[in-house]
Amino acid sequence: MSRLSTVGSLRAILLSVLAILAAQPAQAQYFGRQKVQYEDFDWKVLKSDHFSIYHYPGTEVITADAARMSERWYTRLSYAFQHEFDEKPLIFYADHPDFQQTNVISSALTEGTGGVTEGLKNRVIMPWTGIYEDNDHVLGHELVHVFQYDVAQTGPTGLQGLGALPLFLIEGMAEYLSLGRVDANTAMWLRDAALRGELPTIQQLGRDRRFFP
Repeated sequence: MSRLSTVGSLRAILLSVLAILAAQPAQAQYFGRQKVQYEDFDWKVLKSDHFSIYHYPGTEVITADAARMSERWYTRLSYAFQHEFDEKPLIFYADHPDFQQTNVISSALTEGTGGVTEGLKNRVIMPWTGIYEDNDHVLGHELVHVFQYDVAQTGPTGLQGLGALPLFLIEGMAEYLSLGRVDANTAMWLRDAALRGELPTIQQLGRDRRFFP
């Protein structure tokens, strides 16, 4: 079975799971609280077919590249999810220290956070790393979340249902679609877990705090 046929029914599967979880409570999320900002950003907007891309001076070249990368991801993911949308905002920072000052989301961002997708307005916020392969991976990962949010909003429970899904499904889908089925690091982790007899079950992935914090 090809990868395209495997992921072709993702939208139907996601909507089905959301319907099953309709009665489960949503977890509160709060966005937009102010953070201390050390710099003033002169935001500009670059429009592509499906995105409004927010950037500031000094990042024009990589932002133009990001517009092309974003549209490539849109083409792949809209086919995989069998779902389309008109326009979503992407907010790009030149580096991680700038990214950590964002007030698009309220929570503190650690150095290990490569990007975030905010759910209420479905906005991607991420910094550039200096490595195009890493940028492309993180962008693809976050755009999977954009599709997940948008599909959820068309379902019977809206974002409430998406919040009830297990993290391994939400993040696993994002990694699978942004990296592909063959990835050296993932294969290494799975081999190590299998050799140690510590490969978690589906139940452990959803309940055991070692795997689902």
